[in-house]
Amino acid sequence: MTESIKNEVSSYQLPDKTKVPSSNTMDKDMFMKILIAQLSNQDPTAPMEDKEFISQMAQFSSLEQMQAIGKGMDTMMLNQHAGALLTYSNLIGKAVSYEGETTTTDPTGAEVSSTVKETANVLSVKRDGVDVVAELSNGKSVSVYELTEIKTKEEK
Repeated sequence: MTESIKNEVSSYQLPDKTKVPSSNTMDKDMFMKILIAQLSNQDPTAPMEDKEFISQMAQFSSLEQMQAIGKGMDTMMLNQHAGALLTYSNLIGKAVSYEGETTTTDPTGAEVSSTVKETANVLSVKRDGVDVVAELSNGKSVSVYELTEIKTKEEK
């Protein structure tokens, strides 16, 4: 009796430790492989209940829908950022004002910070992460959300 158990060959193999797993995230392909393995290796005298099977299929369907929503959100965010860049591109060639901070030394030798209104022409507009930044003719980069005034062009 024990001889028949020892001679059976198992199709399961341990994972190769020399290979680095690509990621720890589970995807729908892995879910389907697990489900198929579970169905093919179940005990014929006690098969999986249909409630469990339906529950797992519902989870699989939810996973697919969540992935589709995630892809849609990524696309929407990219379109929104591109739209913001196009919206602020109309600033190129215009004079803008913003509040800059300067540090001066008073007669006692102490440093004093003050806010000064600065004006410069916009040379270009670029996206920096989620922020849109205006490159100015004075060499500074300022977030478009920090601009306080927009004119047609600075007079020299």
